[in-house]
Amino acid sequence: MTLQSGPVYDDCTTCDPETVRRSLEAAFGASVRMEVLLLTAGRFAVSRIDAGPFALTEIRLPGRLSLSVEPSGLLVVSTVHGGRGDLRSGNRHERLRRGDVCLDGRPGEVRDLGAEDLRVSSVVLPLDLVGRAADDASPHRRGPVRFTELVPGGTHMAALRQRTADFARCAVLTAGGVSRLVTAETARLLAATVLVAFPNDLDTSPLAADSVDAGPETLRRAKAFIEGNAQHDITLAHVAAAAYVTPRAVQYAFRRHMDTTPLDYARRVRLDHAHRELRDAVPGGGATVTGIAARWGFAHVGRFAAAYRRVYGVPPRTTLRA
Repeated sequence: MTLQSGPVYDDCTTCDPETVRRSLEAAFGASVRMEVLLLTAGRFAVSRIDAGPFALTEIRLPGRLSLSVEPSGLLVVSTVHGGRGDLRSGNRHERLRRGDVCLDGRPGEVRDLGAEDLRVSSVVLPLDLVGRAADDASPHRRGPVRFTELVPGGTHMAALRQRTADFARCAVLTAGGVSRLVTAETARLLAATVLVAFPNDLDTSPLAADSVDAGPETLRRAKAFIEGNAQHDITLAHVAAAAYVTPRAVQYAFRRHMDTTPLDYARRVRLDHAHRELRDAVPGGGATVTGIAARWGFAHVGRFAAAYRRVYGVPPRTTLRA
């Protein structure tokens, strides 16, 4: 996946198994071996939206197929919409049916999939993005996160994962890749949701020093960095580096002294910037609520409008027209 100013769309619809195999390799960044066991009526289809820091795919595989996918630098999280799948990764084995959510194998392991009239949608994330989310969540991490299961830890976690994927698709299609803040924030949300939804070995217990470091001076430095860089794609790790403490200490400082989180504070700062831009827009100059919201990292204009009204007492369109 690459950084670009807008999403890149790629669609492949074919009756040729070799063509779809190559499309699967491109979509998942890995070598794919595929054997057709039973070819039925219908066409193979691979649709992909590359949003830069993550990608979204939809795949249709008619008939009965056997696939083997080599390890790659990507993590694939899928939802089954039709057909059946038999997935093996290391010592894990899952039989998948419509509505199931799964990891397409654990990082570093070959994945074997038996597919029968399978239709799935997937979110594809770089492993280093998941690693950065793990760094933010755990002060103890010393190596790659190890996922202990291929399926979420309960139906509520599967639903959370699916809602996040739906939001990501909405963000890409609504914002059109205009704002890198939108795609970057969405990518981090997807990575964090994977860590929450799928059982893993991440240790999130705090370090004793983090509580000591969570003082007013840490808060001051962190706020100054966020306020001075709100227009950029900043992460919790960036804020922590600027405050000379760990990410967990920054989180403690905001919770202790402001009863909020660094992410919520960054959103409030960006909301204030959006308010100023709406207020200062020249009538008839072409500015729109959607465009300004996306520029400041708000992918969903409805949620932006609701947050804006809670803070400023009027809809954003009222400020824009004033």
